[in-house]
Amino acid sequence: MSRAAPPPGAVSRWSACFQAGRLDECQRLAQELVRDCPDSGKAWQLLGMSRFARGDLRQALAHLRRAAAIEGGDRSIWDNLGIVLRKSGDHAGARAAFTTALALAPAAAGIWSNAAGNELDAGNAAEAQRLAARAVALAPQLAAGWLQLGNALSRLQRSVEAEAALREALRIQPRHPEALISLGTTLAAQNRLREAREAAEAALRIDPGCSRAHINLGSIDDRLGDTKSARDHYRRARELDPANLGSWSSELYCLSHDASLDARQVFDAHKAFGEQAEARFGAHVAPHANDRDPARRLRVGVVSGDFRDHPVARFLEPVWRERDRAQLQLLAYDTNPAADAMAQHLRALADAWTDVSTLSDDALAARIRTDGIDILIDHSGHTAGNRLGVFARKPAPVQAMWVGYPGTSGLRAMDYRLVDPVLAPPGRFDHLFTEHLAYLPVMLVFGKPEHLPALTPSPLARSGHITYGSFNRMNKLGDAVIALWAEILRSTPGSRLVLGAVTNDAVAEALRARFAARGIAHGRITFLPRLDMADYLAAHERIDLLLDAFPWASSTTAQFGLWMGVPTLTLAGDSLVARLGAAAMSAAGLDRFVAGSAAEYVEIAVRTAAQPDELRRLRDSLRNRLEEDRHRVPAHVARALEVRLRQMWQRWCAGLAPCVLEG
Repeated sequence: MSRAAPPPGAVSRWSACFQAGRLDECQRLAQELVRDCPDSGKAWQLLGMSRFARGDLRQALAHLRRAAAIEGGDRSIWDNLGIVLRKSGDHAGARAAFTTALALAPAAAGIWSNAAGNELDAGNAAEAQRLAARAVALAPQLAAGWLQLGNALSRLQRSVEAEAALREALRIQPRHPEALISLGTTLAAQNRLREAREAAEAALRIDPGCSRAHINLGSIDDRLGDTKSARDHYRRARELDPANLGSWSSELYCLSHDASLDARQVFDAHKAFGEQAEARFGAHVAPHANDRDPARRLRVGVVSGDFRDHPVARFLEPVWRERDRAQLQLLAYDTNPAADAMAQHLRALADAWTDVSTLSDDALAARIRTDGIDILIDHSGHTAGNRLGVFARKPAPVQAMWVGYPGTSGLRAMDYRLVDPVLAPPGRFDHLFTEHLAYLPVMLVFGKPEHLPALTPSPLARSGHITYGSFNRMNKLGDAVIALWAEILRSTPGSRLVLGAVTNDAVAEALRARFAARGIAHGRITFLPRLDMADYLAAHERIDLLLDAFPWASSTTAQFGLWMGVPTLTLAGDSLVARLGAAAMSAAGLDRFVAGSAAEYVEIAVRTAAQPDELRRLRDSLRNRLEEDRHRVPAHVARALEVRLRQMWQRWCAGLAPCVLEG
């Protein structure tokens, strides 16, 4: 016999089971209610939330929509529908559901808070802040409202206000792991890394299975230069949440900095990632309907979160500026939009620009197919915020990697990897890529920095002793690097070392101790924090010769150094990432600063200390040399890129498999 509404006792039993996490029992009770009360919106609501708790979003949405159709005046049904729509990535649908719920119950602070979370996920941080502020005004003791307010303020880069809101959430609910994780992120943004670590560790004590806390700890340790600990946290996050490819990518990023691993081991780890991702997302790639005209204008899509004041943008801009628009139509998919001058400049160089930061991988892949992209280029690799899950779905007939990550994606769906003969000597590194190598004359073309300061005499000429330097990230300074630099300092009496980009005082003290253990007195090393661009460039006046790290060699810092008249001594290794510095020095005609072994690295450093005239000549001439090449080289590379992309496209049109493209 059907009832208009389920018995209150049955609803209470379902609620108790739901709170206790007995999801099988929840679903059984809800199914019985729907069977007995098929015309009850509440029964369908409970079944929908039972399905949601078990991860079945499709069925949850169907049941909740039916509930709303039956009892459209129940605000809790619309609130639940909004929650599930948000989880499924339909932020517009969730917004509509929350709006309906708030029209029915304008004083319901929890709904305002849920609506704020949806807007934050949709990329509307300012609107999220407004909604969350309304939630806490209505219910000052609602911890969830303060959490959403803190998250919104953090996204708006108002970290001090964000911290205050998050601490209020924790005052109300001290054992709130999500608030602790958000607090840790906000503190890390203020470079308060010790406190950020404490917050993440506190979240883990409350919820040992919290993968996001491990991700936070991995990020903090990576910034502190503790690559091994960072890798362990990322691996644990992956174990806890296997569906999160981002933590696996972060682990691979850390592995690429590990001097104890050989290139084959690093490749095998990347390949395992690719196999897992493609097993999950690429098993049933649909055919591509692109027009197979080999000579037509190509629609080239580019995907990155670094189309802003970032090294990736500095390498892309010179070539984008010189491209032939009649040959290539450039469509940018921006996964992390910014509004700085570089972002605006790149937008002007592209033919189309789409903010895809709120799209799921499925939605972005569908958008790329709809846009009819012929060749899709990745500019992130395994760096933060990458969208390799999209590439695993193969939304474009031809896919390639270029600027952004000096290694393999691990994906078979990634057809090509753009390189140059110095970075990847032909035939030498093919086995370290799932992609086929496609050669440019130069892979990385660096744009001229803005507002270059005037050149100054070298420190060696002024003081009589050489000053070495490094602006490498802390996670590049492994024990083997420190040992080699210490040997150089011991071998050049009176020499000094300037280390930039030092995260904080604790890191500086740890570095002092590491050098002291190798016989280097504290007074020979100067530490500089992270600096703004003007001060960073000016700091080169204190340095005669930059020392490169390994196995992840310098690229951006080497290029900035060249513009300031300072060469980089680099150790060329047996992988792409280990030859970035070699490529930069070779392109500048400075092969004499490329060492093939650790012994030669020390020998060149010591020899250079005895050549003040050579350093003075380089300091005076490098900028002019780069000025002479700043238009010729990008144009040359742009033409070569157009040839390579055309060859990739022609092979696909002819039904041919990808192959190495050189010559």
